[in-house]
Amino acid sequence: FGMAGKVSTKANVYSYGILLVEVFTRRKPTNEQFGGDFSLRQLVAEAFPVALSDVIDSHLLNESNTTPTQLLEQAAGDDLGDRLVMF
Repeated sequence: FGMAGKVSTKANVYSYGILLVEVFTRRKPTNEQFGGDFSLRQLVAEAFPVALSDVIDSHLLNESNTTPTQLLEQAAGDDLGDRLVMF
């Protein structure tokens, strides 16, 4: 969207979500492990909710006994169960 010059609220929200995923996973969408049909978004979507600890940056989890879902809920400010449409 941004490269095509199309700016919208939806594009901004999606970009912000990808930025959060990058922060929590410590991986970039341009990482060489992602290519073809496999993306960072797909990696997280497939791990949710059972295996999130496999994709969340371990440095974030070592500081506390917080589960990945609790960590995401704290960042979002509310319960994620109703809002995970993006993934």
